[in-house]
Amino acid sequence: MSTNEQKLWGVWGQANGLYSSWAASQNINYYLSLVLYALDGQKAMTQKKICICTGLAKQTVNSVIRSLKEDKYIELVPGSEDRREKQVILTEKGISYCSKLITPLREMEHRALQIMGNDRVQQMVDNITLFNTLLEKEMEKKV
Repeated sequence: MSTNEQKLWGVWGQANGLYSSWAASQNINYYLSLVLYALDGQKAMTQKKICICTGLAKQTVNSVIRSLKEDKYIELVPGSEDRREKQVILTEKGISYCSKLITPLREMEHRALQIMGNDRVQQMVDNITLFNTLLEKEMEKKV
């Protein structure tokens, strides 16, 4: 592994570790934090969209959704276009829960991004987007 690959893995792991540590400090499961983060501020999302946004497996998202439903943080509503596809919607209880957990995290992210400045943030987004695009193309070659 090259030095650049080691550095990439290191910073990627550190970022994941920060989010995982934050979830643990809130006494919630890391996967739950990712799903709540995805749902925060959304009117409705399908489980498929949550999988895409979080990178989590369908089974993991389904498990988290079942738990949130049992705790009455969400409800599942048939889609307007395809009634078989359920929309995940935060209940009032869920909005309050999500706000308590996710809003402070978003505020910390916002302050960190402000310190970085718009140019660096845009460079970071552009570089990660390019990396993801190139990696996806490489993966398609191997399939």
